[in-house]
Amino acid sequence: MTRHFAIDLGAESGRCMVGTLENGKLHMEELHRFPTQICTVRGEYYWNIYRYFDEIVTALKLYVSRYGSHLDSIGADAWGVDYCLLDHNHAVQGLPKSYRRMVSRKPYEIMEEQFGKKRLYERCGIQFLDFNTLNQFIQEMSLDPDYLSDAHGMMFIADTIHFLLGAKPTCEYTAASISQLADTRDRQWDDDILSAFSIPERIKTPIVFAGDIIGTLSEELAAAAGLKPGVKIIAPAAHDTASASVAVPALTQGNWASISSGTWSLASVEIDAPVTDETCYRMNISNSAGVLGKSLFLKNIMGLWIIQQCKYRWESDCPGLGYAEIVELAEKAEPFRAFIDPDDSCFFPPGDMPERIAVYLKDSGQAEIPPDDAGAIARVIYESLALKYRFILHRIASACGTKLETLHITGGGTNNRMLNQFSANALRIPVICGPIECSAMGNALMQAYGCGELGSLREIRQVVCASAKLDRYTPEDTALWEDAYGRFLAFLDTRS
Repeated sequence: MTRHFAIDLGAESGRCMVGTLENGKLHMEELHRFPTQICTVRGEYYWNIYRYFDEIVTALKLYVSRYGSHLDSIGADAWGVDYCLLDHNHAVQGLPKSYRRMVSRKPYEIMEEQFGKKRLYERCGIQFLDFNTLNQFIQEMSLDPDYLSDAHGMMFIADTIHFLLGAKPTCEYTAASISQLADTRDRQWDDDILSAFSIPERIKTPIVFAGDIIGTLSEELAAAAGLKPGVKIIAPAAHDTASASVAVPALTQGNWASISSGTWSLASVEIDAPVTDETCYRMNISNSAGVLGKSLFLKNIMGLWIIQQCKYRWESDCPGLGYAEIVELAEKAEPFRAFIDPDDSCFFPPGDMPERIAVYLKDSGQAEIPPDDAGAIARVIYESLALKYRFILHRIASACGTKLETLHITGGGTNNRMLNQFSANALRIPVICGPIECSAMGNALMQAYGCGELGSLREIRQVVCASAKLDRYTPEDTALWEDAYGRFLAFLDTRS
C-alpha cells in the first residue's frame, strides 16, 4: 500500500487529495478544498500562489493527523499558460498574472511578421488563443521592453508549486507544450521561436516529463507538517487537462473522445503523434501533450465558466443558490428558446454574466430573457454547450480520422446530469461520466508510475476502471436535438 498526495488547482477551487493504491485499486480522499479565484489588485488579475501554498501546508498537516508521518510522494497539477518568472537569485518574481485579463490582438500581427503563424503552428501544433503564454510574453514586452531583463527562468503554475515545496526549477512538458514556446517534435524549448521574439534563452527552465522525480519535500516543510524527511516530489502531468486524460476509463484505442469538464471544457481525442498539417492549422486544433508519449488532439470550449459567473451574480439575490438548484430551475424552462456561442469573446472576462447573456440574446434577435431568470438562462447555456460539443468533436474526429462511438466526460462537470444527458442527446452516442476528481486521480497515478508501482498507461487505466464510479447516459429525443443542431449551425453562421 502506497500513498500519494495530489494537489489539483483549478480556476474555481484547489483540492488536496490523498490517493491510496492497494491491490490494483486507488482510493481517493479529499483532505482540503479552498478557493482559488482571481485576486484583483489595482485593476489587474493575479493568482495568489502564496495563499495556495499556505492551504497546501494546512492539508499536509491534516494528512499527518489522519495517516501518520509517512508519505510516498507529492505532486501538483493546474491550469496552463500562466507562469512565474525567476530572478537572478532564483526567487519568484511576484504573483503570476491571470490569463483572464484582456490581451490585445496585436500579438498575432507580431507573430505573423516575426515568425509566421503557419510556421509557428507547424513547430508547436497549438491552437491560437488570445491568452497563450507567447501572446502574454509579446504583450508584456511591448508594454515594457525590459520585462524579461532579470528573468532567469520560468515555471508554470504547477511547476511553481513544486518549486515552493522544495523541487528544483523545472517545467513539466504537458504544461510547456501549450505555451507556443516548445517544439512538438523534439519536446524541448524552441530556440528559433525564442530568438524571433527576443525572449532570452536564460528563461529556459529544464523540461521534465510526467513521472519524473524532481526533488524531495524541503526539510523545513516536512518538519512543519510532521512528515518524515525524504518525501519524493514527482511531476504528474502538470497541465490539469493532461492529468485528467490519464484517468479516462478507456482500455481500447480509438473511437472515443473525452471532455474534461470544468471551468473549461477541453474536448480531445487521444492520438499517438501530433498532426500539424494544413487542415489542422485552418481548424486551429491543439496538439497538447499527454503522458507517456501520447498527444491530445484538442480544442478549448469556454465550458462551465459561464455558469460559474452566472451563479456568483444570482447568489447576490439568492444566497446559498447551488448548482443543483440551478439545474432544477433549468429543467422547468422552455427548451431551445435561444442559443449562445459559448466561445464568443464577450463571455471570457469575469463580470455580470447574466446581463451579458441577456444583451447577447436580445442583440442577436433571438429572445428577451431577464438576467434574473436563472432557469431560462441556465437552459440556454447548457443546451448551447452540448451543441457546441458536437460541433467541435465532429471537427476534431474528422481531422484525425476517428469515428466517435463513445464520449467520456470527466471532472467536476460530471455532477451536472442535465449537461451530461444533453451531451448524449446532441452527439447521439453514449456518454460515460467519471471519475469526478479525474485530474487529482491522474495526478496520483502518475506519481505511482514514478514510484515504479505501475508500468504503462494501460495499467494505469486498469486501476481507473477498477476504482472509479461511472454513470452512463444514452441518447434521448434525438429528432428534437437533430433539429436544434441544424438551427444552432445556422446561428453560428450568422455570428461568423
